[in-house]
Amino acid sequence: MITCHEEKEMNISEPLHRRTFLVKSALAAGALPLIAGELQGEKLAAFSLNDGSTATAPRIVARSIIFKAPSKDPYELKNLHGFNHATSVVTLPDGRLLAAWFSGPFEASVHQVILASYSSDKGKTWSAAKVLQDTPRKSDFDPAFIVDGKRLWFFYSVGRWNRYPFVGDEKNEVGAVSFKVYHRYSDDSGRTWSEQELVLEKLGVGCRSNGIKLSTGELLLPLHGFLSGVAGVLKSADGGKTWARFGEIKTATVAHEPSIAELPSGEIMMVLRTGDGVLWQTFSKDKGETWLPAEKTDLVAARTSHNIFRLSDGRIVLTHNAAKSVRTPLTTRVSADGGKTWGESVVIAEVPVPGPNDEVWGRQVSYPSVTALDARTILVVWGELYLSATEQYGDIHSATVVV
Repeated sequence: MITCHEEKEMNISEPLHRRTFLVKSALAAGALPLIAGELQGEKLAAFSLNDGSTATAPRIVARSIIFKAPSKDPYELKNLHGFNHATSVVTLPDGRLLAAWFSGPFEASVHQVILASYSSDKGKTWSAAKVLQDTPRKSDFDPAFIVDGKRLWFFYSVGRWNRYPFVGDEKNEVGAVSFKVYHRYSDDSGRTWSEQELVLEKLGVGCRSNGIKLSTGELLLPLHGFLSGVAGVLKSADGGKTWARFGEIKTATVAHEPSIAELPSGEIMMVLRTGDGVLWQTFSKDKGETWLPAEKTDLVAARTSHNIFRLSDGRIVLTHNAAKSVRTPLTTRVSADGGKTWGESVVIAEVPVPGPNDEVWGRQVSYPSVTALDARTILVVWGELYLSATEQYGDIHSATVVV
């Protein structure tokens, strides 16, 4: 297990180069990487900003591979890092980038750990992957971050999906009910870390997308229930000394894997993964403690994770799978009015959907995360998964996008 003041470096030959933990997996499709620059020649439509000026739709200016799976075979004994998924990316206090994701031979393996890679050149190149978190005999998954000045908060979920040989479960240590949220923190931009600490006693609850620091200083982390299908937030008003859970947000189906952003008005916007083929959204006017009833949007979306991110000028970036039932394509678009309207999207990555006679039953580009490189440039990261009867693997990709 990793200690609090070091990271365990792995011997992986190609270092530069989610999740189905829900009770019923929704893995449906995926993606192979688009050729670098393939979309850069597209004609991009303009949309109006609040100040009356116009801006083009997002455009991709660069791509990179953060991590390439060293093995494709989930049954290979030496394969510990073939399946890589659910990436979160954050800009560190020292200006570098940190990308983290869960990695194992297959999803929910007890050998599943959280890997991390760093970039000192705005995502052009990435360091060799290192183990950031490894809880023995359990799965670590879904890393999420909050930057609070010089302190970086690192949240993640821990649990055990199954156990063989079968044993009694009087202590709720197996299945989705076993999932718990922990955190650690770093005051030197990820070079050393505090000890692991349980942050939420409630069982069957997890995190996924990055949290935010409000303009008034409070910290918010979006949460969801694996069994209840209800979303909320974890909030600290004392710099992370104590945390409390707020919100019982529901939709007509489920409210999973929320993503949040603070609007220029001070309202908190939350966008939700549901099961009816569109995104739902809700807002809080009191710093995340109470939430308006969730409402359906007209944004078509697969049953998968998505991301909203606020830019320094107040605009909101939405990155998601813009399809009802498959996890392709992955798109990014921008709103200049707090999500009331959205500009034209750009396709970040895309792949053909497997046919009925295709040996591959799932390909996807999914579970995006976003950070800002400057006032008009973002970095989008995501996982590219390939699923068949004999091969299951995932690579971690990024794209630099001007918005």
